[in-house]
Amino acid sequence: MIQWDDSTPPYLKNAHFGDDGEDELYNPITYERGMYGPDGWEVDEPPPVLLPTLLWTPDGPTLAPAEPTLAPGGAGRGSWPDETWPPRLPRKPRRPRWLVPGAAVLAAVIAASVTPVLVGTGSQHTAIARHTAATGRPAAVTSRPAANARQPATAPTLQPPISMAGAKAVLAGYTTANNRSNAKRSDRLLAAFESGSSYALDAGFYRAERAEKAAPSPAFTQTRAQFYVPREAAAYPHWFAALVTNVDAAKRPTVRGTEYLVFTQAAPGAPWKDRDEPYVPKGGVAPPIALGADGFATAVASGASGLAVTPPTISAVTARSFDGAGPIANPGNLADFKDEAFWHRTLHKGTTVTVRHSPVNGPVFGLRTTNGGALLFYTDAAEAKLTAPRGHTMRLKIAGFYDGKRLTSANVGYLEQFATYDPPDGTTGPRIVADYSGITS
Repeated sequence: MIQWDDSTPPYLKNAHFGDDGEDELYNPITYERGMYGPDGWEVDEPPPVLLPTLLWTPDGPTLAPAEPTLAPGGAGRGSWPDETWPPRLPRKPRRPRWLVPGAAVLAAVIAASVTPVLVGTGSQHTAIARHTAATGRPAAVTSRPAANARQPATAPTLQPPISMAGAKAVLAGYTTANNRSNAKRSDRLLAAFESGSSYALDAGFYRAERAEKAAPSPAFTQTRAQFYVPREAAAYPHWFAALVTNVDAAKRPTVRGTEYLVFTQAAPGAPWKDRDEPYVPKGGVAPPIALGADGFATAVASGASGLAVTPPTISAVTARSFDGAGPIANPGNLADFKDEAFWHRTLHKGTTVTVRHSPVNGPVFGLRTTNGGALLFYTDAAEAKLTAPRGHTMRLKIAGFYDGKRLTSANVGYLEQFATYDPPDGTTGPRIVADYSGITS
């Protein structure tokens, strides 16, 4: 997450014509300075690992794993991926970053898979105690069936994947790591605590700000945090969400905005990583999440009915809506729409700009709201295509992505994260509650 001031929207730089009369386009968005070191990479730090590849499959774009690659030079040394990767995507303001807890904390935080134990023996109680102490998650308990008894079909046992104390430890570790990564603008450090579209978006911002030689920004912390830990089946990935308010970590802190953080755990023993981090716009209202008497939330299954839009289709419905054929309103602050408006105002007459949106294949995480609706977290993609008039060229300057060379056309790729309120069917239409977008390719 890159920190930004939600009271200050991205600004557009002025475009102008070059000395030869060709269009000369500058980066249309200037972002508030993130938290980076002034001198770039540490001497002993490997080259940065660039963004994960967005694979364009017959079913739509899918984010490939964003794991650091190893060069032949030695363990842990990063290598520069081939830059001839697929189409280019959008960008948006950033947020803070944090480290995964240390080994001692992880032992108490990381949730292992739950294995049912048998009731009625002293060793069983010891097993439960050990499981709970090691994972921070209560073990599921079943009774021993009678011999030769027929086993009725039962629904899978739902358990919270992590305790509230464990979730707080994950957030604290993430904050520490995020500040350290922002100070160094390090993709390698970033990959330790972010994954999926969060990694792609924030690595894209690092790339732009390294090119801009951005000044460092204050570290951050949170003044408030509400945790939403849902009861889930034993299958992975496990996940939980938090709604946090970020402030500068100074004597007189400045509020930097409110956002949702969705942490996921890919497998037993794997670290918890931030996968989604959409920001609530200033004045935005978040729907109340339903919590049980024990404080745990309820996850929305992919096949849940009774909602205005079924969870597996929300990403596609959002993409169609932004292309003019769906019920979800444009929130008005997405990077691709701001860039498109800028280019339409400043490009030479005859230059065409088209933007298309598409769903990104991946999990949709959902929390049940108090009125029977759902808050859904997911990612979409957008691609802007700029084409100069026949016989003309243009110069496009986007820090870290386009260096101003003459072009007849250019593609700019974006990723967009959303937290969307999906109301009960027959009431109102879905509305976007929080979002985060930016150029990733």
